[in-house]
Amino acid sequence: MHGEPFRDVSVALSTSYRMAVTPVIDAGATRRALIMIAAVRPSRSRIQADWVRQLLGRPSRVVDLSGLTRLEARAQCALVRQAVLRLLPDPEAYAVLARYSQTPGEKQLGVSGLVVLLSATSPAPAPATDWLADPVWDLLWRRYLPPRYGDGLSLREIARRTHTSRSGLARRAAELDTLLDELERHALATLEHAFVPDGLCEAQTVPT
Repeated sequence: MHGEPFRDVSVALSTSYRMAVTPVIDAGATRRALIMIAAVRPSRSRIQADWVRQLLGRPSRVVDLSGLTRLEARAQCALVRQAVLRLLPDPEAYAVLARYSQTPGEKQLGVSGLVVLLSATSPAPAPATDWLADPVWDLLWRRYLPPRYGDGLSLREIARRTHTSRSGLARRAAELDTLLDELERHALATLEHAFVPDGLCEAQTVPT
């Protein structure tokens, strides 16, 4: 990094969407007070010195918002999130929301948008009024939900719930992964072309 706040586009997105769910209050005030108190002590034991080093932590190698106030950092992250909706076509914006958003409603918006685009090629099309019976819905959540929230999203469970074969679902999941990987690569490349000239991140030559 050479002064950019983010190492690359992916870091900019993941940081910006995490910032959206971070409390506005200054959660580091107590930590800074403890560091100041420890720093003015005339002498410290080895255990106390180790404790201070843990409080100080290590500089991040992928994010540097040190030149910004807390509110400025939040504003910068908000601009990154706005750029997703402003610069990307709907399919790519939906893929980015599904991948990076940390809020349930926003992540569902991304997944729902992808369902509308992809359900026409589902292996077992369900009635348009019942998205929850569409395998594409479950396969997308299987891809984008963190593993700790993935209960009920194994191929076996999806097959039983949607009355489709596991082998058919596995093929469909692989097809979706290929398609969505490509959408996400195009989205990152588009955002990189916008972010690098503004000094937000370094160029990483995102493949298109």
